[in-house]
Amino acid sequence: MRTYGGIARIAAAGFLAAACQGRGSLGQSGVAGTGGQPHPGTGGTGGTGGTGGTGGTGGTGGANSDAGVGSDAGAGRDTGMGSDAGTGGDAGMSPDAGGAPGCTPLGAIPRRLWRLSSEQWGNAVQSLLNLPSAPVLMSRGGEPMYAPFSDASLAVDAAMLYDIYSAADGATNQIDPMVATTIAPCTGTTAEAQTGCAMSFVQTFAGRAYRRPITADELSDLMTVYQDGATASYNAGIELVMKAIFASPSFLFRTELGPATLTADANGDYPDTTLIPYEVASQLSFTLLGTIPDGPLTAAAADGSLATKAGIAAQIDRLVALPAAQAHLTDVVLEELGVGMLFDKTKDPALLSALSASASAADISAVQSDLWTSAQRFVGSILWGASGSIHDLFTSQTVYVNDRLAALYPDAVVPQPPADGATFVAATWPASQGRSGILTQPSYLWALSDPATNSIVIRGKAIHDSVVCQDLVGPPIDLTDKGTMNVLACTSPDGTQTLSACDSEAQRSDARVTFQPCRVCHEQIDPYARVLQNFGPIGNYRTLDEAGRAIDPVATFSSAEPPISVAGLPGPLSVPGSPLAPQTLTGAQGLASALISTGVLDGCAVQQMVGNAIGSRIWTYDTCELGPIRAANDGTIRSLLVNVLLADFMRARAGGRQ
Repeated sequence: MRTYGGIARIAAAGFLAAACQGRGSLGQSGVAGTGGQPHPGTGGTGGTGGTGGTGGTGGTGGANSDAGVGSDAGAGRDTGMGSDAGTGGDAGMSPDAGGAPGCTPLGAIPRRLWRLSSEQWGNAVQSLLNLPSAPVLMSRGGEPMYAPFSDASLAVDAAMLYDIYSAADGATNQIDPMVATTIAPCTGTTAEAQTGCAMSFVQTFAGRAYRRPITADELSDLMTVYQDGATASYNAGIELVMKAIFASPSFLFRTELGPATLTADANGDYPDTTLIPYEVASQLSFTLLGTIPDGPLTAAAADGSLATKAGIAAQIDRLVALPAAQAHLTDVVLEELGVGMLFDKTKDPALLSALSASASAADISAVQSDLWTSAQRFVGSILWGASGSIHDLFTSQTVYVNDRLAALYPDAVVPQPPADGATFVAATWPASQGRSGILTQPSYLWALSDPATNSIVIRGKAIHDSVVCQDLVGPPIDLTDKGTMNVLACTSPDGTQTLSACDSEAQRSDARVTFQPCRVCHEQIDPYARVLQNFGPIGNYRTLDEAGRAIDPVATFSSAEPPISVAGLPGPLSVPGSPLAPQTLTGAQGLASALISTGVLDGCAVQQMVGNAIGSRIWTYDTCELGPIRAANDGTIRSLLVNVLLADFMRARAGGRQ
């Protein structure tokens, strides 16, 4: 393995100096937890409900300078294009702050640094080196697997930084044979000639990596790194520069600081500002592509087009038409719905008996990959097809199967059986099953179930949070409390009344929604999953549950109950009621119809997309800034993206002490 001396001098010095100087923050410092937007805790615990929310977490120590590489602040910034205010935006193109009376403000988004997600880092390296696949970071710096977006509060820890060094080394090893011929072309044989080639390469490559023009100081420092490596060879020098860049704060963090000309007042407070065009380019690219800006987007930043709403709208339209953006956004939708968790969910081999006499771990892994591809085809065909309607995503009767999935789900009607595992064809579910879009796709149901049984809590919490965007349920209750334990055993809290045999998910749910202290939360969670009970833990259709009882997929949605006192909690527990209340719904189709007719589905889609784009989940449905976007949205994915990304708050950043 090559030396990391040059990288360590730049990257480590940059992190240490930035932290000591306290400039900026290693995470964003105030979207969540500002303006009344709380963070939740984890999901439902042991069938007693989702945990509640704590306040937003502030950013950790500052990082705004690359130290040995040169400063981000004021470096390579176009100070004449920074403000949206007063630009010739097209009237009516961008709904913004508003909302119904009594709504909750989103809260000001601060000037900040925003760490790339693990996937974004890998995608960016892949884009820069034109690799066949993205490098994978095993250490994620606190980022959960299958996260649907890059959380702006994330930092870089020592384990992640070391992993970045290792992954960068592996990536550059792949391109070593092509360095002098393709990556950094050079026919010179003297040190002077090769240094000239290297300087030209570094200026262009670092500019792409940093998403802005680099400064003279940065170029000088990176050339010093090149010289360190070039003592071995030209290739070694170029590759060492690449590794230094891949570990640099200017690569690892997106800047949202506004023009470099901003200065603090006598108290050290910076003024409010807006993103400059290069920062807007990064915002659009990482939101829509999941990687660094492409050539046309960078050009639009350089010529000032992205300082206007018309220029931003033109780039959104261009990007959304790209297959790469459509593939990325398809995966974002699936991760937001929790489908990525299917890779962590093993299943009872008996459920896979249609595939073989004894389904092996390899069989399950293959099925998981097939289901993910099936889900991608399903979502992609709808969102990027003729209609682009989010409603169709929840009503379609189509499923995509290959030969393995056709055997596992024989009820799916295929016009012609797929020939092999690589061929996926569109099939149709029988009308008698009452399926309805993504909520009854095998991939979704597999991801949100236990190995051998459904999980009403997991499914219900997922729909509550990510499809309905219902406001948070309360904090977790004490599962060791005697009354709670009795309810979980399907008896009354005092243990004197036995409700059922407690041998099925439905009966355990009955107990949770009947007795306090479980009822206050679970009557807002469980009904969303009760209507899906006809679909088993791998997404198979069934009419009998695991205890052999007939399934009744009917659920009643309730308004909020009066606050209750719960042992161990500091105050009364109050849980917001369902936006679908008061009504009783039957089956998945009944739920989908209610979600669409009430506008809840469209409203939640806006809430999720805004959270994705600002890097912080929004937990209050009635957030003021979402109202105008919801009013302008026509229910298609393109309309959703345009209206979210053109909103003025997407580019406005609050000043203050940095």
